[in-house]
Amino acid sequence: MIQLEEITSIPTFSNQLGNKILYSNHSDDISITYKSTYSIKYVIDGTKHYNIDNQCLKVSKNQYLILNNSQIITEVKKGTKGLSLFLSSKLISEISRFYLGHNSSIKFLEIIQKSSNQKVKTLLDNIVYLYENDQVRLNLQMEDLFIAISELIIQEQVSIDDNFKKLKIIKHDTKRELYKSIIETKEYFNDNFKDKISLNKVSKDIGISKYYLHRLFKELNGKTPNEYLTTIRLENAKSKLQYSKDSIFEIAITSGFDNTAYFSNVFKKHVGLSPSQFRKAL
Repeated sequence: MIQLEEITSIPTFSNQLGNKILYSNHSDDISITYKSTYSIKYVIDGTKHYNIDNQCLKVSKNQYLILNNSQIITEVKKGTKGLSLFLSSKLISEISRFYLGHNSSIKFLEIIQKSSNQKVKTLLDNIVYLYENDQVRLNLQMEDLFIAISELIIQEQVSIDDNFKKLKIIKHDTKRELYKSIIETKEYFNDNFKDKISLNKVSKDIGISKYYLHRLFKELNGKTPNEYLTTIRLENAKSKLQYSKDSIFEIAITSGFDNTAYFSNVFKKHVGLSPSQFRKAL
């Protein structure tokens, strides 16, 4: 059973240990300390500050943070809106056992994300939309959405752990920093795919070598940075072909491709149809 709760002022809870969706629209500045189970913190508007194990994390609009079972200090300014999903330890264990085949504790990498896992971001946005516009539908879909998000984050964490083991990286703090670098790279690609992107510049900005970034990115995502960037550009192009009347040339340029010929070749190679054929088939 998934509980649904809304808070507008200072929360009165002392802990959050069950499966719950909490929508917050703060009418005052708050600072609160509480014990939480595994949780996802999504900021709809404004900024939230979290202190976990002496680690200070600032989560801004459209970003989310996945947290372990821990003591949390939250500071929020008036007008901030957010969505929290609290996942019980029992649910985490059940899903983990399903994917791992045995009982094993999960330790999430507590990294701020925006859309590096687009499926999680989309599901969070769906919950927000339904809460604000159609709570009848939300009540009908709430359990499915909650379970879907829970499964996605556990699948991702299991995959991350498996790939780090291949790289012989065990220390949690080291994994966090390296994974943070990959998240930053993916977010940069998501935000700047329309522009020319140099992996040299990205690696220098992040502070690791181009070779190591390339290797680590592929190990953790199953794609090279260039393959990931091409996927983003093609998804944008497919959306524009379906929902806009822009010319093929305009779509090519605004999707990050240098020219129409190159765009058409890449599109056909990956989709099986030319851009024009794809649009006509819709």
